[in-house]
Amino acid sequence: MERVATAITHCFMRLVNGRPGSFESLFAGEPRINTPLHGEIRGRRAFAGFIDEQRRLLSEEKARAELFAITATGERIVAEFLLTLHRGGTPVVIPIAVAADRTADAVSMIRVYYSSWPLRGRHRIRPPIIVPAADLVEPAIVRAYTAALKRGDTEAVLTLFEEDGYAREPSGAGFRHEGVEGLRAFYSEILADGGISLTHCTATFDGTRCAVEYTCDRWGTEALPPQAGMAVYELSGNGRLAAARIYDDISPPGERG
Repeated sequence: MERVATAITHCFMRLVNGRPGSFESLFAGEPRINTPLHGEIRGRRAFAGFIDEQRRLLSEEKARAELFAITATGERIVAEFLLTLHRGGTPVVIPIAVAADRTADAVSMIRVYYSSWPLRGRHRIRPPIIVPAADLVEPAIVRAYTAALKRGDTEAVLTLFEEDGYAREPSGAGFRHEGVEGLRAFYSEILADGGISLTHCTATFDGTRCAVEYTCDRWGTEALPPQAGMAVYELSGNGRLAAARIYDDISPPGERG
């Protein structure tokens, strides 16, 4: 793993596991981070306060983190983690994705993606963070998946996956749907009301995984306030989807009042 990716991973792991490193040293200029529950935090004083608060909360929850995957290009690094919190003696495992924009050997901004539903019992609207881009480098199968999702075409989505492929919801590590029938049940449910419209803002493709930051403004028949999210699509050796891992905080149609 190259130096910047290693530094980001180590800082996050040390923070969660109670041995904080120097997050501020990652940044080329003033620290800048955006999270689902805090929005944008900018500047050294605000950033230091944020890190101190997170350190305290994570310690209270007896948190532990496991690195899941790294997707890195010259422009951006995306690290996926599984964060385990202990609440009332019960472990809660939350998938988290951290996207870091690069400036040479440093970072200019960090964006964190996860669902707040396991923490709060409800979702939170997260406004767009990045302006959509039209010239993204992403594999054709990711574009085909996005188009099938927008049409609400479950069978078209299934043809893009390997037979043993899986999709993981943002709600937790246990919300994983594997194999043809597992995927059919999942996509039939989420597309029952119609398609999901995602507008891509960034794409980080290393040849194996493509991490896409997006905004979602429609799910089924209902228009939504535009909301930020991320998905990581893992490709098999055959160029099909081995996995689709979703990181957002968007309420499904049945949960919205």
